[in-house]
Amino acid sequence: MNTLTESTAPPADKGKLCPLCSLPQNEVLAELGRWRLARTKTMKGHRERLMLLYREHAKTIDEQSIGEAYLTLHKVGQKFFSHAKQWAIFEPIYATVPEHWHRVASDLDAKADDHDQILKTPRLIVDNEDGTITRVTVG
Repeated sequence: MNTLTESTAPPADKGKLCPLCSLPQNEVLAELGRWRLARTKTMKGHRERLMLLYREHAKTIDEQSIGEAYLTLHKVGQKFFSHAKQWAIFEPIYATVPEHWHRVASDLDAKADDHDQILKTPRLIVDNEDGTITRVTVG
């Protein structure tokens, strides 16, 4: 996890170019304090695939904010992924917008288009049946 803080606003033109900064309001599922919750642009075969993004344009955020993000995702994930035995929050190894801090969460459907990529990605797995959270590292 990142320990550096880079929460200052970018030059105006850079923020306008960032697809997460310019996410249309009708695609935002919820505004949660400093966070926005949205479905990812591509579902990759999942029933549900969510993204929690930092409201301001920042590549890295402080540890307390990261903890808040994970707690927020855990809380909303219990609702959105109630259909699944397990779901996960992924580290941004394959992020398509690495310059804006966000995390993606989805179920762990073995039939999903990105299942091989999921297996290569560090993640936290949440088990809806017994409530455990397990960190999976790769490599």
